[in-house]
Order: sequence, then structure tokens, then C-alpha cells
Amino acid sequence: MKKSLFAFVCASVFSASLFAADAAVPLKENEIEQIVIKIHNEANHGGYELLSVAELKQLIDEKENFALIDAHPQDQFSAGYIEGATNFGFQPKFTHKWHDDALGGTKEAYKELLGDNFSRKVVVYCGGNQCERSHTAALWTKELGYHHVYRVTSGIKGWQDAGFAVQTSKK
Repeated sequence: MKKSLFAFVCASVFSASLFAADAAVPLKENEIEQIVIKIHNEANHGGYELLSVAELKQLIDEKENFALIDAHPQDQFSAGYIEGATNFGFQPKFTHKWHDDALGGTKEAYKELLGDNFSRKVVVYCGGNQCERSHTAALWTKELGYHHVYRVTSGIKGWQDAGFAVQTSKK
């Protein structure tokens, strides 16, 4: 499941409109390149892997045992999330200070959510390729000692763009 930078760049170049906030105004090639390199470098420095939406769908379809974390704030999670995901919100900027980075509760609550099997896969996602909440979630997950941490950078937008259903929470 490990993605090479080359494969990720190629896929990203052909899906330029997925990166744009307004699909009618696609990003320029150099803007896409900057985003791709930034994401690659974040994963490389953070010690986690990148996972595509298709790979996440395969994990779900094969009923693999893994934790799926939506890193949005609660209100955004309620508006749409991937079935099976648990919400634990994070800030987009990693500060190395739990009380500044986490929106979802205590460090102990997050560890309880993830479980005590540090070899279990943990997959995190947020809004899309320019949302950095999943990066913060991935960094904290690694920091807490989990070994198999994956980030779906295209997040809920990529999931929807692939035609997969999202769940909503009723208020």
C-alpha cells in the first residue's frame, strides 16, 4: 500500500480539479506540484504512510480490522463522514501540545478510542488535500506509539468524488 512519490504525482496531475476549492478554476501544474510535494514530505517526516480512497474502500470492503478516524471538528463530521469512522477532531496546525492540537478530548480518550493494539492499522482523514487536520491526527497517532498509521489526504471530498456514500449524524 505504500505510495511512491511518482505514482502520487501522476495521479494528482490527472485529477487537478480535485485539488481546487472551486472545480471551475483548476489549479496550475506548479500549484498541484507544491501540494503533492508538501503532502509527501509531511508523510515522510511524520513517519506515516499515504493511502488512497480506493485502498481505503478495499480495507472496508474486506472488513479489515482497523481504526478509521475523521479529524474534523464535530459539526463538520456530523455533516458527512465515511461509514465506520469515529470522530476525534484535531487542529490543522501541529504544535506538539495536545491541548492546542486536539479538539476531540483528552490524550487518554484518543488512546482508548484507538485501542491497546499498537500494531493495528489506524487510518485518518479530514476534508481534502488541503486540509491538514489528518496530518495532525497522524502525527499524534505515531507519537502515541501506533506503528501502522495511514493518511487519506483526499479525505471526505475524495471519497465523495469517487462516488462513495457518506453518512450524516441526525441532530
